[in-house]
Amino acid sequence: MTNEIRCKRIIDGKTYNTETATLLGQWEADDAPIEEALFKTRHGAYFIYVFLDTEPDEWVTPLTAAEAQSWMEEHCRPELTEAEFGEMPEAGDPEARITLRIPETLRKRIAAIAEQRKQSVNAWIQRCLERSAEEAETAQ
Repeated sequence: MTNEIRCKRIIDGKTYNTETATLLGQWEADDAPIEEALFKTRHGAYFIYVFLDTEPDEWVTPLTAAEAQSWMEEHCRPELTEAEFGEMPEAGDPEARITLRIPETLRKRIAAIAEQRKQSVNAWIQRCLERSAEEAETAQ
């Protein structure tokens, strides 16, 4: 950004101050005189600071966490987005978590087999379940 960002606004009784907030990312349009910066307040609220070279004033707009994440996905490196919002799942089917209770002796056997095959226990169990599901589907 070409301008030093110093802006404080009160919106709906809440203060949004670029000097006390954390700067998460910046973006400048290549083909327009607009600059944006995403901030997070000390209390976890997100806001966007917008500056237009053609206007004498600047704007501060509060954002929801989902809006801030979308802004970062569009304008920031993936590492910055994941640092703020956590690791993102790979594209494809969403994952589900299940809890399975098994005897400790079976868990140890599974862990040893997975280690022999240089796999995680999760990956080995998932492959076993996939094979069993395929067998059950073809047997019908």
